Amino acid sequence: MKKSIAALFVAALFLGVCSMAIAGTPELRGTWKGMSYLHKKDAGFVEGQVAVVINEQKGQLFAGYKLWFDRKTKEVVREGFSGVLADDGVTLYLADHEAGYTTGLLTGRQTLSLYYVEHGALAKTILQKLERIRFTKAFVEIDSDGDSTIMRTEIFNVYPLNAERILSEADLDKDGKLTSREWEAWKKKNP
Repeated sequence: MKKSIAALFVAALFLGVCSMAIAGTPELRGTWKGMSYLHKKDAGFVEGQVAVVINEQKGQLFAGYKLWFDRKTKEVVREGFSGVLADDGVTLYLADHEAGYTTGLLTGRQTLSLYYVEHGALAKTILQKLERIRFTKAFVEIDSDGDSTIMRTEIFNVYPLNAERILSEADLDKDGKLTSREWEAWKKKNP
């Protein structure tokens, strides 16, 4: 009986590893937006909005930046990071370019949670619950002047955090604007 249970466990583990290998590395690029829950020794509990933009990925390695509103300075803060996706396909490790590091978990295909802990005089903990922004706008909604092309400014008005990425990836003929065909082809690759 014990051998049967052990064999069943090993088989389940093997199937799990194989399914991860077949599934491949998840696509992380995009804008992830959500809530940030912070506890700081001197400030107590603070909630706010945060965006995480992953604009580069090569296999399990990725890079991007975080954006949040600093209540003291009344400005949007941008902090870069470099990251790695663990072999399990769900655990993330981010090295913040300013200081510290963040861990995280892909909690679904379109959701992730990030965890930051800092000790000492600046002790704080941060939990970020994020959801990937979907590119759902139709071509005609973005083409505000109706000239049958989408210019950088029109993309920026709808997707400000992703305008540069969208234009660099979708503009196949590199003419600085997108046709309806280019937009739809890009959307298909970035559901």
